[in-house]
Amino acid sequence: MSDPARRVADFVRRSGGGVVATNSADGCPESAWVNLAAFGDGRLVFGTNERSRKYANLLADPRVSLVVVSGAGQEFQLEGEAALPDGADARAAEQLLESRHPGATGKPSTRVVTVRPRWARFVDVAAEPPVREEFSL
Repeated sequence: MSDPARRVADFVRRSGGGVVATNSADGCPESAWVNLAAFGDGRLVFGTNERSRKYANLLADPRVSLVVVSGAGQEFQLEGEAALPDGADARAAEQLLESRHPGATGKPSTRVVTVRPRWARFVDVAAEPPVREEFSL
């Protein structure tokens, strides 16, 4: 895993959640708070209900953006593509998300979503001077 991908994964592990934005079939954005977990390879995981707008949006357009904040002036802004894994990949994602957020995957209508970030911006407004770094992942 590249250093930027490791930084993103470590930051997500510490924060535990963020806002994900998806695009509807007619192009309207929709944002929602999600519980997040991170694989060692930098992929992110969250859960969604199959009856949610987010799920329908992901079926229409897998491009997503996320904002993950520390609560202490740091944030990662991320862009990537979502996938709806199945089989062993889905089970691994479910186990990871469940280990980080107990109860997140227990409902039959819950699907796990993985996101491989392709671009990231790190911002730290608590630093002097403030830090702003962009990465391709």
